Amino acid sequence: MRQPRAYLILSMLCTILLLISCGQRYEAKGVVKAFVEANATDAKQLEITSFGKLDSTRIISDSIIHELRNRKDPMFKSGISYPEYHKGEKLLFIRMRYRQDGEEHSKTFYLDEHLTGVVAYK
Repeated sequence: MRQPRAYLILSMLCTILLLISCGQRYEAKGVVKAFVEANATDAKQLEITSFGKLDSTRIISDSIIHELRNRKDPMFKSGISYPEYHKGEKLLFIRMRYRQDGEEHSKTFYLDEHLTGVVAYK
């Protein structure tokens, strides 16, 4: 009698975890889309085709974040305002694939742990 109940509880927990992770990915996609629309030099020329999976990292150093934020990219305007980043904070990242001028491209966006903004991109 206990085994069926254990399987039920385990399957319910797996379902809940799946829904939570899908919700975070959905939210991350929205944050990235808003960032692109607000900061692209010509957002109308970009066609977002897909997003990869949402994952996390702690191995990006302050110097890498600084370098990513300060490099010139013709796709984006200069002077982008980024949220504050503290050394060692967990970052989430997601890859966006897009089409521009008939060519396929991709960029990786790093977001803060709470999905409030894009911290950097490459």
